[in-house]
Amino acid sequence: MKPLRWRELLLSLLFYAVLFVLFSWPLAAHFSTAYLGRPGNDANQYVWNAYNFHRQVLAGHNPFFTDLLLYPRGTSLVMHTYTPVIGLLNVPLGHEILAVNVALLLSFTLSGVGAYRLCRRWVDNPVLCLLAGVLFAFSGYKLAHLPDHYHLLLTAPAPFYLYAFLEAFRFREGRFVPQVRRWGQVGLCAALGIITLLSDYYTLFGLLYFSLGYALYYRLRLGSINWRRPRPWIILVVVLVVCHIGSRMLKLAGVPDNSGFWWGGDLAGYLLPPPHSRWLSTAATERLLNSGMFNAPGSVENIMFLGYVLPLLALFTLVGLRGYSVLRHDEDRGGRALPWLALLFFMLTLPAVRVFGKEVLRLPTGLLHYVPFFNNIRCPTRHVAYLSLLLPIVVFAALDPWLRARLRPAARLGVSVGLLGLVLLELQPKAQPLLKLADVPAAYLAAAQLPGDVLFPVPFGLLDGYRKVGQMDGDDLFYQTRHHKKLPGAYISRVPAEVFASFDQDSVMHTLLTLQEHPDTTLQHPSAAAVREFLRVYHPAAFIVAPQFRGSAVHRYLQEAMPAQGYREEQIGEYVLLRKM
Repeated sequence: MKPLRWRELLLSLLFYAVLFVLFSWPLAAHFSTAYLGRPGNDANQYVWNAYNFHRQVLAGHNPFFTDLLLYPRGTSLVMHTYTPVIGLLNVPLGHEILAVNVALLLSFTLSGVGAYRLCRRWVDNPVLCLLAGVLFAFSGYKLAHLPDHYHLLLTAPAPFYLYAFLEAFRFREGRFVPQVRRWGQVGLCAALGIITLLSDYYTLFGLLYFSLGYALYYRLRLGSINWRRPRPWIILVVVLVVCHIGSRMLKLAGVPDNSGFWWGGDLAGYLLPPPHSRWLSTAATERLLNSGMFNAPGSVENIMFLGYVLPLLALFTLVGLRGYSVLRHDEDRGGRALPWLALLFFMLTLPAVRVFGKEVLRLPTGLLHYVPFFNNIRCPTRHVAYLSLLLPIVVFAALDPWLRARLRPAARLGVSVGLLGLVLLELQPKAQPLLKLADVPAAYLAAAQLPGDVLFPVPFGLLDGYRKVGQMDGDDLFYQTRHHKKLPGAYISRVPAEVFASFDQDSVMHTLLTLQEHPDTTLQHPSAAAVREFLRVYHPAAFIVAPQFRGSAVHRYLQEAMPAQGYREEQIGEYVLLRKM
């Protein structure tokens, strides 16, 4: 790469880094003492992930196992949303909050740089390429998940993989298996795939779909179809009808789809601005997002907002600029398939086309949700990340030569900067919520000083995304990084059924859970011998009762049963601490 290009990449890196600071504000003011998130939400698990990974590595133990949760059994983390790439970063840093914030900073900035570089492959206008990086790195989808799901934000390998893939292979019409052009780029694809595997499986599946879709484009000769003849349209209609009926029949036959259709997108999700939008979100749009037109009203999974500028430019390109696209006959740089792949990812977000809650058509891509393993992608709307990467390139590859043909350089620059400014206004979020070290309740800091390895919070429970027993407060994961004691509950992915059953087998655990969830239930309390056996198994250094459970049935049971076993109660702030004396 020429020195000029390196300077471009460096300047784009600085631009995206500044943009991350602005769009994640006030995170930069608390970079080592706070992280993005709301109380009780999923963001806590990523800090815990980095904490556990570092702790296990320093102890010489398997980092994909923990005894901090589900004590005394412990649990594997292989199927957990574990983000090992952040854990690896935390090994040298030894600071879980700093690790997650550095990881997000790197991912957002490198996502932008990667998209800039990929777009530059076909587009000469650097401002439009900069805009392509903004649309991918800071899409409405990613900003919507910013305070919740960090793994979905680790998209940095994707554009670099796509670039390496195009450099690595040469495809020919009618053939599925490509020729290798550069083995070094094949190795780079493999390395980026491994990094993605350690980051997020949704992004990983996107790479797989891109690779397979690219090969199928050439195998099926999609670029050679003459759409002016009726035969292709007849075939298309037949395929759509057969797939729609087949999908319906599979549903009626009871074939599990792993909730993929339930979580599938609605075209309204592309039109409605997300509630975090500073300038576009209104009370009316928020009412629509929280309305019954969505299966999960108010869920972040409904958000696929691309802005309004990009879809309008795409429509303009489709109607009037097809003759200008540099991708149409671009065999050498591999761009011919990109419009089809953008369409593929659009279809993946809509396994069943829904328009404001009304199902219209089940697409062929919906059949993937009946295929085991592939149907683990339960939230297909998340594929919009790749649409936000490919669609700007497809649009700008036509817009750039059209602008060059019609406008002088100064006017082209003005139009490009104007588009960039409009998109930045569209995407600008409100101030982001933070979870701070200063927010850790004093009761947990006091528990950290107590002898013993186990802490029993109330409420407690087990949640894995499919099932739940009791209530597991996500904040307990964050608090554990401060008090360092093991917990009987867990919030992890894919827990075996027998683990859920074990929560009901111990009479004291059963009593605590029942009184916690159903305080009006009349129970025969366990015997003193059962309580002693419970304490022998769990030997908690303390119980902590959250403010909303003070004076509740479960709290009263602890006040009745634990003093005889040597526990004394004290109030610390709004919390109650029952400590072993």
